[in-house]
Amino acid sequence: MTHANFPMPALPDDLRAQGVFVNLEGDYTYLGDGYYRSIEAEHEGMLAFPSPQAAIDAYVVPLALSKAQAAGIPIPDWEIVNDQAVNLAPPLVAYPINPFQDEGILIADHAGLTEAFKSLTMSNKYAVVCQAMQADARIDTLRLVLGKCLKPEYADLAEKLWRTFHIPLARVKIIVTEKQHLFSAIQPLKKEELTQNEKAIIKEAGLWRA
Repeated sequence: MTHANFPMPALPDDLRAQGVFVNLEGDYTYLGDGYYRSIEAEHEGMLAFPSPQAAIDAYVVPLALSKAQAAGIPIPDWEIVNDQAVNLAPPLVAYPINPFQDEGILIADHAGLTEAFKSLTMSNKYAVVCQAMQADARIDTLRLVLGKCLKPEYADLAEKLWRTFHIPLARVKIIVTEKQHLFSAIQPLKKEELTQNEKAIIKEAGLWRA
């Protein structure tokens, strides 16, 4: 099977360099303000992080999973379904593929499938991404700022996610098992939601703009 290829420019050594635009909106949703800021920067001839295409790749869960896998980041087994005929056995985490939702739902057992799918598919209008979980696994949320995470155990993963997705501010869902951390999904982390310690990372990089 041939894996998808996602060519990406390397991150610059200096994010403050001329011609580089680091978009700190934090929400890069398609056609949103953050997305348009990156488009405007590219139109001005600048190298935008994220680029509009990188933003789309990050927020569409199947694309993000494929991109993570291509970069060597561990991911769970997953499938796309549009009804309750799921090949993966619960427990599993499911994410909607529609323009109105981005929050996933943890489905603990078969009894929870019906209600979860009704919500996620908006009554069978859209498909769902299902990801396998081990019975003893848990979901953790990483808050990433320029490839940094305030949880030290995730330092290496945070750096790899930054170099893979080029998303300056991100909320990343991780499935934590006894042996490894599995990438699950990327969601917005708005600039105004940052803690003082997270703002300090941006200030240290010389990129803070009040």
